[in-house]
Amino acid sequence: MSGPVPSNLVLLSDVERCAPGTKVRFLGCVDEYIVKSANLRVKHKHSATGPLATVNVNVDHVLERLKPHELDVGTWINVIGHVEQRKERGVYVQAVAIWDAGNVDLDAYQKAVERRKEAS
Repeated sequence: MSGPVPSNLVLLSDVERCAPGTKVRFLGCVDEYIVKSANLRVKHKHSATGPLATVNVNVDHVLERLKPHELDVGTWINVIGHVEQRKERGVYVQAVAIWDAGNVDLDAYQKAVERRKEAS
């Protein structure tokens, strides 16, 4: 019996290092929603000294299930999707699920993801 391929829990800054086709799960903050292309630009700076990580998330396949506030700038969302290779610059993910992260403790989240990465 086979089921869906599991996603890899990663920090948003690690998505760019994932191979095309990899199914990922990450947390990010909505920075912009581009209606014409159904793309969310999601950002997060994981450390004070690190760079600002940006991922473009295409929401075509989940648009009907999204709640309006999940497209608002400043909303923290969880994303599950497949990393895509595109001609455009930047990192792209085709979303298969998105939901509001709510009142997330970013430090605890980052530490938990890092510990999980070290354990595997």
